[in-house]
Parts: sequence; structure tokens; C-alpha cells
Amino acid sequence: MIDKKYVTHQREPFFEIVNKLITLNSVVLDVGPGDGSFAKYCKRDDFFLYEGNPESAENLKYNYPNTFQGQLPKLPFKDAMFDVIHMSHVIEHLQPQEVYDTLKEFDRCCKPGGAIVISAPLLWSGFYDDLSHIRPYPPASYVKYLSNLGSNPTRTQISNIYTVEHMQYRYQLVDNKFRLRKKTGLIHKVFYKLGTFIRLSESIFTETGYTLVLRKSQNK
Repeated sequence: MIDKKYVTHQREPFFEIVNKLITLNSVVLDVGPGDGSFAKYCKRDDFFLYEGNPESAENLKYNYPNTFQGQLPKLPFKDAMFDVIHMSHVIEHLQPQEVYDTLKEFDRCCKPGGAIVISAPLLWSGFYDDLSHIRPYPPASYVKYLSNLGSNPTRTQISNIYTVEHMQYRYQLVDNKFRLRKKTGLIHKVFYKLGTFIRLSESIFTETGYTLVLRKSQNK
């Protein structure tokens, strides 16, 4: 059964998933914070924000003093610094090598027992409406390099100590493809009414995005 609150393009239902991982003492990094909507949702001004746009970074500093400006994949933070690393709708703007290098940096900066949370779109009808979108990356691509699942013939395994703690898809309601033109005759009338009933009684959903929580083991 699909939870209807995830049939949306709003980010708040997915922010809620991440917020449940955060305690008062958690050290949190938000990568690509935009206008700071995630920190605002969590009602925290002590999050570390890493923003690529210089002007946006300067504006964020007024409310979030731990704002840093720079470009992925490099992170200007020390090893094992964060309890939670969150990145929402950024990774689809990166080239594959940049994604790989970003995951390496996330692993470096994530504390043992910490979590990496990535929200991103999947391939759907509106994905390439944004010309800055390079390609979608499925959740399995991160799991492959951060756990011991699968093989990596082209790149070195980053880690094998992460497990999938939570996986939540984003959905979109799509039209039922059962279409019949209304015609005369008993059989056509029966099937036309059947098609109408199916369209009204069944909702069809497609996966358009996701939020993935990867938990790092306490033990290396």
C-alpha cells in the first residue's frame, strides 16, 4: 500500500524521514542546501551547510553561521565529523565520476554509526525538463559502492560497511491506460462501463524519486 503523502513533489515528507535520525547533539551536514529549507524544517541553525553558489552561500550565513561555499566532490571538513550527511536533489546534476568521488568524501566525513541520506529523482517524464539534469542515479548505484553487494568492474569499492536502513520512493499518479471509445452494441457498452469503473476504482502510481538512508557500521 502506497502512503499518499509520498505522492508529491514537495520535499517536506522526505525531510521528515531524515529529521527522525537527528538528535539534539547530532552534527549534521546538508549538501546543496539551496535556501536552507531542510535546516529550517528541522528548526536548527547549527547545521553545517555546503553550498556551491557563492551568492546563495553568503545569504545563508545570515541565519546559518556554519555555511561553507565550494564545489563537489571535495568537502572542506575533517574525517568522521558528521552523524548525518544529507543531500537532496543534487546528485542528478553530477557526472558519474563526480558522484563516485562525492561518495568517497561522504564516507570519509561520516562518523562510524552515522548515516548518509540521498534524495534524488528517478527517470520520469519530466526529468529532462531541467537542462541541468545530467542523468538519474538509481539507489542501487550507491549501495553497490558502499556495501558488499554486487561487483564493481570499473571503479574501486569505496566501503563495505554500510547497510540500507530506509528506502522511500516518491510517486506520481498516472493515467490508467485502459481506454475504450464509446460505441453502440451491448458488448461495447459492457466493456466501456468496465473501463470507466477501472479508471475510477484503481489508481496507478509510478516511482519518480526516492530517499535512501545508508547506515555506516560502528566497526570498520
